[in-house]
Amino acid sequence: MDRGIKSRVIICDPHPYARLGIRRSLEKDPALSVVAEVAELSELLSAAELYDPDAVVLDGQLHLGHARELAGLDAALVVVGDTDSATRWIGLTQVDVGALVHCYDPVEDLVVAVRKAVDGTGYVSPGLSGALLKLTRAMAPRHLSAVPTHAPLTSRESEVLQLVRRGLANKEIARRLGLSEKTIKFHVSNVLAKAHVASRAQLIALAPAM
Repeated sequence: MDRGIKSRVIICDPHPYARLGIRRSLEKDPALSVVAEVAELSELLSAAELYDPDAVVLDGQLHLGHARELAGLDAALVVVGDTDSATRWIGLTQVDVGALVHCYDPVEDLVVAVRKAVDGTGYVSPGLSGALLKLTRAMAPRHLSAVPTHAPLTSRESEVLQLVRRGLANKEIARRLGLSEKTIKFHVSNVLAKAHVASRAQLIALAPAM
């Protein structure tokens, strides 16, 4: 995230008081700016075209009727909810969820989650990781049942995975390992493919089992 440039955020929640609370929490961070609030996913798509957000904070209880249309959004998705709603969202393999935040977590955690989602590092609340681990393991494609659940990682991929789990962005991982950012993106893509997951949030939840 470049200094002096605020990340644009849209809030999608059917409850006006919840939207107000989220807005006030996020705007305490000088790097974040809430550019719009909407109540439904159908409204979100139009707002995203207008405001081109860097991140969208979603109520995990929202109806998923329009969820798959979010796959085309060039914005980090931050889902706020309980275990049930989080697993519903992470189960949408077409949608790259950038962060999952438990609804009972401190507001400071939401700010951290939004920033990590925008940076591409991903975030999963500790209170959600156990349930998501079970789900992501169950999501392995059935046609791969004849081979190990997870293909073995190379030593370099293992290094990259450990740094992803620590919340580092690709640029920082590249600096630490003395590699190009393009090479790190290649390794991250390989790890995602071997884990049979679509996003870093899923990968963070699954990583302890790899």
